[in-house]
This record gives sequence, C-alpha cells and structure tokens, in this order.
Amino acid sequence: MTPMSTTTFKVLATTTVLALFSACSSTPQQPADEPAAETAINQAAVEQVAADIPTRSFPDDSLHDLLVAEFAVRRNHYDLALGNYLQQAHQTRDAGVAGRATRLAQFLGANKATLSAAQLWVELEPENAEAQYIAATTLAKNQQPLAALDHMTSLLEQGSSTNFAAIVADTLAMPEATRNAVEARIDALLLTYPENTQLLLSKALIIQQRQQAEKALTIVRHALKIDAEDLDAVVLEARLLQQLNRVDEAYDRLEKVVATHPNNRRLRLQYARILMAKDIEKAKQQFEILLALSPRDPDLLLSLGLISKQIQQPEAAKIYFQRLLNSGNKTTAANFYLGQLAESDQDWQTAINYYQQIPPGGTDFFTAINRIISVYSLQGRIDTAGEYLQKLHQQYPEHAVRLHLLESELMLNNNRAEDAHKLLTQALLINPEQPNLLYARSVLSERLDMLELMEQDLLKLIALDSNNATALNMLGYVLANRNLQLDKAFDYISRALAIRPGDPAFQDSLGWVQYRRGNLSEALALLKTAYKNFPDHEVAAHLGEVLWQLGEQAAAIKIWQDGLNNKPDSHFIKETMQRLAPATVSAE
Repeated sequence: MTPMSTTTFKVLATTTVLALFSACSSTPQQPADEPAAETAINQAAVEQVAADIPTRSFPDDSLHDLLVAEFAVRRNHYDLALGNYLQQAHQTRDAGVAGRATRLAQFLGANKATLSAAQLWVELEPENAEAQYIAATTLAKNQQPLAALDHMTSLLEQGSSTNFAAIVADTLAMPEATRNAVEARIDALLLTYPENTQLLLSKALIIQQRQQAEKALTIVRHALKIDAEDLDAVVLEARLLQQLNRVDEAYDRLEKVVATHPNNRRLRLQYARILMAKDIEKAKQQFEILLALSPRDPDLLLSLGLISKQIQQPEAAKIYFQRLLNSGNKTTAANFYLGQLAESDQDWQTAINYYQQIPPGGTDFFTAINRIISVYSLQGRIDTAGEYLQKLHQQYPEHAVRLHLLESELMLNNNRAEDAHKLLTQALLINPEQPNLLYARSVLSERLDMLELMEQDLLKLIALDSNNATALNMLGYVLANRNLQLDKAFDYISRALAIRPGDPAFQDSLGWVQYRRGNLSEALALLKTAYKNFPDHEVAAHLGEVLWQLGEQAAAIKIWQDGLNNKPDSHFIKETMQRLAPATVSAE
C-alpha cells in the first residue's frame, strides 16, 4: 500500500466526524443558554477534532485500521469504528487517535471504553483539559470517585472549568466510608478555594443527602452571593426549597430565572417539575416548550404522555406515547401506556397487541401479562386466558414459577380454588422448596381448611429462612383467628415483629392474639397503634370488636362505620357487626 499523506487523512477524518459530533459534545464547559436546535453542529467540537488529527505518518496497517474506522463512522457502524480506534489508540499511542476514541466511546455510552481511552489520552496529553474532564466524570460513573477527584483537581489548578458536583452526585449511593473520604477531599479543597462555587455546591449536596436541607440551602445561597448567575446553584436552591416544603418560594425563584434564561433546558425542566405539584396545566405548557427545543427527547415525550393521561386528555396522551414508540426509546413504557389507553376505550384487541410488544426480562413483562389476562377476563374469555398462559409456559420455561402463580391467581379469581391448589401442588413437585409457591399454596390451604398442609408449608418456609417474617406472621395469625394454640401463635407473631418492628399488619396480628388470650388492654393498645398507621378494614373489624368487649360500643360502631366508608363491601366488618351488633346492621 502506498502511504497516504497526512493532509488527505486529515480531510477524510474531519469530514467523517461531522456526523458524529453533530449529536455529541464532550467539552466540559456548558453554556448557560443551550442552543434551541438539538441538531445544530457543535462547531467548537468539530474544530477541536480537526485540530487533533495526527500530523505524523502511520504504519500501513495502522493507517488501514484508522481509515476503516473513519468510513465506519460515516456508515453508522459505530461499534466497528470504536474497536479500531481503541486498538490503534493503544498501538500508536497517538493523542489525536486517543481523543477520537474517547469521544466516540462517550457518544455511544460505552463507559469502560470511554474510561480506557480517556486515561490513555490523559497519559499522552496531561495538560489537555477535555481529556482530564472526561476521565474525571467517567471515573465517577465507574465508582472511582477519589481517582475522579484527582483529575478534577488538576483542572481546578489549571484554571479550567470543573464539575465537582457531578462526582459528588455519583457517590451519594456509595458506602459511607467512600462518601466520607470524598467529603474530606472537598473540605480540604475548600480551605484553598473557599469561594469556589462548584466546591460549595458539592458540599451542599453532601449535606442535603444527610437530610440537612436548611444547612445545605445556606451554603447554596452563599454560592449565589459569589456568583448570582450560577445556574447549577439556582437549580439546587429550588430543589432544596421544595424539599423544605417552600414550594411557592421555589416557584417564584425559578419563574424569574427562567424568564431571563428561556433556552436553558435544565432550568425549565426543574421549573416544570415544581409546577407539577402546583399547577399541572402550567407544568404541561413548560414540558411542551421543552419538547419544542428537543422534539425527540424520550423523557419529555413520556412526561407529556403521562401528564395528558392524568388530566384526562387521552387523545393527546396517545399522540405523545405513539411518538415515543416511534422514536425507538422507552418502548416498553410506550406500549404499556398505549395498552392502558386502549383498555379505557374498551378496544380490547388493540390493548392486547400493545401489551404483547413488551419484551421478557423485567417486571414490566409480567405486569403486561397480568393486564392481558385481565382483558381476557373482562371479556369473559377465561379459557383463552388459560391457553395464553399455557403458550407462555412453552415459550418461557425459565419463568415457570411466575407463570404458575399467575395461572393459579386466574383460577382463584374465577372461583376455582381447588384447581389452583392442585396446580400449585404440581408446581411444587418440580420446585419443592420454591418460597413463592410454598406461600401461595399455604394461603389456598387455609382457605380450603387444609390447616395441616398450610402449617407444613409455612414451617418449611421458616426452616428455609428463619427470618421469614411474613410466614411467621401468617402462621401465628391463622392460629389466633381460629382460636388454636394461642401461646404458639403469640410466639410466632412476636418473632415476626422482632424482625420487622413497627409493621402495622404484624401489630394487628399480635393485638388479635392478645384479644384471643383475654388480654384486652394489651390488645387495645396494639390495635389502636396498628389502625393509626394502617387504617385497613380488617384492622377496623378487630379494633371495633375489642372496644365492644370493653364496653365502648359507641367507639366500636364509629370505627366500623369509618372502615365501611373506606371499604363498603368489607366482609370482615359486616360479619363482626352481624355477630356483635345485629341491630346496628339491620338499621343500616
């Protein structure tokens, strides 16, 4: 091969990167007012790429791989391009090639490749601000905040733009020791740079995470005194005000700032979010403005679809969800909500069609299956629902347990409890220690008065996991409800509460077993606490019965009536009233 001139290679490379960098900018400094047209080419980024084109000759094999990479970018074969760029960046150790590999990896969201290329780029050009910035932010995303801080500190010392807050934000969910180490580094830097707003905002984020919003707000407002135009500080100030339930103050603040920076998407987005709690119609208007700035933004399309659905504008919601679906992003959410809207129209087959587009692999898949079963049931097509589940068994044998549970629920909802019990028993022959199957069968066993089998399954669950509070509570509650082995029931429920202290359902169970044991005062205290935290109709039935037995009939009737107001068809309350106060029931 005849060696290609450096000039020719630069022309080809500069031309090909135009397409890539029209959609991606990796420069660290972000302008206050972002460009309205999201397709506008970032000329600065392109010029930077052109400047980075290597000015030395390459061996024939390297030159060939680089040319393949350049043409792969032009043909949108980004994976091939990235592979070649990464290989040649390490092989040639050329800063220009490392820079292009870094930018392409970042554009593709390939974090590991971005980090590898950026670290090489920093090694080759330690004074390059863009290389340091990308290395810092990518290290933070890869849970290496201390190394990220090293690079960001270098930028600070060089006088370049920084974003310490981004690093801190990525550490907030990390272990406490890591968070403390990062905070110590931020505190040390603040001693040297006490007026640096980025460092002050980072400190505020750390304090906010400790639920000290007032103290964090003080720091943010100090930063705004230093730089009133720091829009990151304005956004954080609004979030803190919202956290402090000072929504009107946050709203007024953002309204004024958005008016002076109308094209700043981040500000307007925060403004729209605050409006959601204040005026959903105005919030919708702000999201529409944002969508006009970024017509293909999937998050905005989803938000507008959900808002339209919430304010009873189904046709508008359909348009937004369909646009989202057509974009190829968040297709699971789009299909699910379009299915819901079709259900509202009683367009059953269309609803099923949308739900069937949701792929396996997540909880949304089973939610969609549930909806399909529900649609068939609403049409009275129970056999069709069963056939559908059988087909899923064949297609997805790895999801057999979840599908068995769905099928048993379908049977139970259609008064086929015995068939559901048989199905679960057959499933347990294959997976004898599967916790969800064991628990589901124990519930059905209790309903069918098969108490020995119920106890056997629950004890097996407890043997498999001694901290299974749900199994302990259920076993104790069923025994108490049937007035059997009350001391053992008390022990089971007490163990459950020790595992999950304060659980109102468990408090109700313990209160009920105390009532059965004749300890009315203890029962009353427990049931009052449970009802306060969880005003469920079953708890109301229990609390009312204890009050009745203590001679507080008026209080008991009031509790029952409150429970019936929340759930008019409560058989727990109606059975209790019929047994204790039949005259009250007849008066109703």
